[in-house]
Amino acid sequence: MKNGAFDYVSKPFRPEAILQTIENALDQKNLNGNKIAQDEILPKKKQKIKVSESISEFVKGVSDAAIKLNDYIELVAPTNMSVLIMGESGTGKEQVAKSIHDKSKRKGAPFIAVDCGAIPKEIASSEFFGHVKGSFTGAIQDKTGHFEAANGGTLFLDEIGNLSYGLQVQLLRALQERKIKPVGSNHEIKVDIRVVTATNEDLTKAVKEGNFREDLYHRLNEFSIKVPALRERREDLMLFADYFLDQANEDLEKEVVGFSDEATEAFKNYSWPGNLRELKNMVKRAVLLAQNNIIPLKVLPHEISVAKSSEESYGLFKNKNEEALILDALEKAQGNKSKAARLLNIDRKTLYNKLKQYNIKL
Repeated sequence: MKNGAFDYVSKPFRPEAILQTIENALDQKNLNGNKIAQDEILPKKKQKIKVSESISEFVKGVSDAAIKLNDYIELVAPTNMSVLIMGESGTGKEQVAKSIHDKSKRKGAPFIAVDCGAIPKEIASSEFFGHVKGSFTGAIQDKTGHFEAANGGTLFLDEIGNLSYGLQVQLLRALQERKIKPVGSNHEIKVDIRVVTATNEDLTKAVKEGNFREDLYHRLNEFSIKVPALRERREDLMLFADYFLDQANEDLEKEVVGFSDEATEAFKNYSWPGNLRELKNMVKRAVLLAQNNIIPLKVLPHEISVAKSSEESYGLFKNKNEEALILDALEKAQGNKSKAARLLNIDRKTLYNKLKQYNIKL
């Protein structure tokens, strides 16, 4: 882009995105008499992002984990199956849910997102199922609940593990009967909705401990999708960073075009515990602080600018103390093999083979 390219299209690409980019390029060519002005590249890039934004493109990527995620979305979206989306906080679970809705037969109907952790227990029934005027103190008019608002479309319940046990019972009945009864009403309302839920908790553990109904869990988990953490999809990191850069430029009315080599290296070394949410906030902050069109290392938060590569810490296959490195990683991960594999910058299968090779038993 710095050397004069008009635009670019990231893989996996869509024909409509390429067509839009070509049309933008032809329009620009006609405006400038076969010459594209360098200072007009950024606005055109923004235009492409606006086109793709409507279908949640930023959750896509080119890593193996991203391709698997996108394949699952494409597979389940056309069905009416309930989907449970799992993943750490900040990984973009709501964007995955929105992408499922946008690719489904319900895409023209409402997509209603509800944060289950933000609803007070006392008014939860009213929020989900609505109420009629006078049904309780403060009910000065009829209220449409989330179920009725999502009728014909998709109801996305984020952090489903935060629902009280009593509301879980009501939710299960509503899903089974496909009917709801507003608080204070004697009439049931038929609803046709698809439910997509998300959690960053271990619901199977909550079921075993009696905090989450097993029958509701199976009703919601007809198909499950695991959204990978950002550290598990390193190939996608700078694609997301560039996307958030475009958003920040638009929000802050700036024209930052990229990141310095040192800043890019720091990005790759950092573990991103806050995932995409942390990346988005950090990029916007950096754009605000940048004094020219390139983001330097000095404007990044301290914890990112001083991050060291995991490959430097754990040079597996290049170090004679391989067994010691593995034991150290397992200790740091408190016996969690998946986490230890990430620390060692290898996949789980390779770690299992190494555990067998060195006869390491947990």
